[in-house]
Amino acid sequence: MTLHPDALLAGPRGRRLCLEVLLGEKGRRGVEDAAAAVSWAARPLAENPGTFLVIGSDTSAFVEPQVSPADAAAAAALGRLRATAVTGAVLDTALAVAVDLAAYWQPPYGEDVLLATDEMHPVLEPVAAAIAASTLAEWWTSPVDHAAQATVCSETPRPPAAHPVVVLARWRDDIAAEEHSFATEFAGRDVSGTWWSTPPTGLPRTTRVRGTTGPAGLTLVEDSLGWESARVEPVRAPHGDVIEIDGPETWAALCRRHPLPVTASRRYVWSMTTGREGAWVQPDWAAFAREAVGVHLSVAGYLTTAGRAIDVGDLGASVLAGWGPDETFWFEVAPTVGPAESWVIDPHGDERRWRRS
Repeated sequence: MTLHPDALLAGPRGRRLCLEVLLGEKGRRGVEDAAAAVSWAARPLAENPGTFLVIGSDTSAFVEPQVSPADAAAAAALGRLRATAVTGAVLDTALAVAVDLAAYWQPPYGEDVLLATDEMHPVLEPVAAAIAASTLAEWWTSPVDHAAQATVCSETPRPPAAHPVVVLARWRDDIAAEEHSFATEFAGRDVSGTWWSTPPTGLPRTTRVRGTTGPAGLTLVEDSLGWESARVEPVRAPHGDVIEIDGPETWAALCRRHPLPVTASRRYVWSMTTGREGAWVQPDWAAFAREAVGVHLSVAGYLTTAGRAIDVGDLGASVLAGWGPDETFWFEVAPTVGPAESWVIDPHGDERRWRRS
């Protein structure tokens, strides 16, 4: 599969990646002004923009800037940064930030609303083209790497895992019970509930190991909690077919093949994050577990699909939410094949870089 710029710009995470690449070279001329212009333009677009506190002896002199996509101030400031080079350091950091800022249980951030406007498309388009053409992003479209998989455990140890067959059966029952509870107890009231559409988290879950930088799961974490240490365990990937999610079309096909209705529990949260009202479904992972040994979400699949309302015809729509890029959920046991390693955030770096302890 080839990563196309238009596909990258169709997804909120892909657009955020492009913004972070533009703003990635700290200290470069114009970056600070562009970041400020984006911040002020995004502020009125956020549902909960917050409150400014102005500290000083003469606060009456402060006037909040009025910036909007219509006057193109933010677009113009970003447009002057087009010459930035897509380096490995900038791309890795931009991807990590774009993933970290994903939030599917609330309305989108003002920046994400801003990036979806027509005024921003010409600014982001050359950045998306540069990213798609970069050899540094080639692995983003690749399938699961069976030979180099590892789990990442946070600072809180995981409880002992049950067998995947048990986990999947329990998950399917829990989904049905949750749907019934929301449909009867809340009866359409706006109550926040489950927002993710992943297989059950009790399954083995891995990402590929990328040389000395470690597993992708160390840095590519949605809504991270600022972990500064982690345990990495190499695993042996189960042998067999793995379902590959490489874009919205594949996600829609999975939903149509084995649909699992989740309208009652997801109605409120998914309508907040996408703006769409109506019926919702997600793939029934318990059904897919009878056909494959796992399911893998490529980085390209994540950037082009996550957080969008994906149309699935008469069934309604769906949202890919809660996954990490390059993450694989295994429907079978994935045993460890080596000693666990301790990884920590390098305290001497300007960016959040992981290293072996």
